[in-house]
Amino acid sequence: MIEKIQQQLNKYQWDATLVVAVSGGVDSVVLLHALRQHLPKAKLIVAHVNYHLREESDGDAAFVQALAKKYEATFESIDWLDIPEKAIESQARTLRYNFFKQLTRKYQTQTVVVAHHGDDQAETVLLKLIRGGKLSQLTGMHVYNQQVVRPFLSITKQEIISYAQQYQLSWREDFTNSDTSYTPRNYLRHEILPAFKKINPEAVAHINDFAQQLQRQNDLIAEQTKIYVQTISHDWTKIPEMWLEPAIVDFIEQQGVYRLKQAQIMQIMQLLRNQQKPVGRLQLSKNIEFVKEYQQLYVKNATEMTITSQVLSPIMLKLNQWQIFANYAVKWTDSKPDNDVASFSFKLAKPLPHLYLRPVATSDKLALIDGHKKLRRLAIDEKLSIAERQDMMVLTTTDDIIVAVKIRDHWRVSAEFTSKQDAKLNLNWLAWRIEEK
Repeated sequence: MIEKIQQQLNKYQWDATLVVAVSGGVDSVVLLHALRQHLPKAKLIVAHVNYHLREESDGDAAFVQALAKKYEATFESIDWLDIPEKAIESQARTLRYNFFKQLTRKYQTQTVVVAHHGDDQAETVLLKLIRGGKLSQLTGMHVYNQQVVRPFLSITKQEIISYAQQYQLSWREDFTNSDTSYTPRNYLRHEILPAFKKINPEAVAHINDFAQQLQRQNDLIAEQTKIYVQTISHDWTKIPEMWLEPAIVDFIEQQGVYRLKQAQIMQIMQLLRNQQKPVGRLQLSKNIEFVKEYQQLYVKNATEMTITSQVLSPIMLKLNQWQIFANYAVKWTDSKPDNDVASFSFKLAKPLPHLYLRPVATSDKLALIDGHKKLRRLAIDEKLSIAERQDMMVLTTTDDIIVAVKIRDHWRVSAEFTSKQDAKLNLNWLAWRIEEK
């Protein structure tokens, strides 16, 4: 057992300074001893949390402090004085890892070593399976998780105890760990896993091997998902059906929205598959919305006020003069523009002193060859997103008759003002360019 643990420690490149989580139990005592044997010159910071949940907790702290002194390590501890009435286990974990993070900053190291072992891993996988959730959670704990390293995940509890006995190490016993009614984990540890081992002595190893296989599969899925996520914003319909759900979940998480419920994921998929509803939205939380607009998808803050670039009053265009509208420079001219300037042509029945450029209004219509169409309907036909609709502009005469409408990066001319090749009088152009900001 000694050789197996030392071989496990040989797999890692250790920092010169390590924060070692030590509760006083056999697992962490063996971890501290093995690290000191393996790294005799390393600076070890022994981190202990006194939860004050048991009468023996002060004795545990004194024991760990003495142990740190014995191994020439620096002792750091924190007392949990504000103990909550509910969710004690999860809040204790938050306290513990926040404390470890503080110590990494204080001692300028990137490594926190904890003593989770193979039996802990099997319990974690079974708990996740029983409680339900995402497939990725069945991979259990990772050997590396940000600054945390778990070198004992392939070591069993019995191997740790054997190591302690061979070195005649002493440790503290937490009686609550033996109480099967204290936590679901304790019940698994003392009732379920022993029953599994009766069926197969290698049950723990097989459960952990299963978790590792799942992790490898998740890694492959994650790599492919990253590729598909790149296309989601501009055209999610190009993603194969079987990859759509993981890609959507990853996309939403990249927008800072985590812990999606399975019911929410199902609602999102139903919205995407509903071809009768090309535009729709779902509330993901109090402030966050998921928005579908044809081929485009967004995650946006629902409390933000809609800010559009089209809030300016109509701008008068004087003949052959550049005018600024939002980030566009625009010129109405009766001379054909240079080839390096974007433009479109139209004809006027008679010369006009000026034209107007303004945002689209609700009642606006565009003349077509076979009638008129409201611009609101035109936006739907063109599958414009909300942002693209807000970016629409119209060019009008002094009588507010629409000459053309801007749709995305091009202009559509009214049938009443379409220029012909044989047009000789009153041929005009609208030229525009992007203004650098």
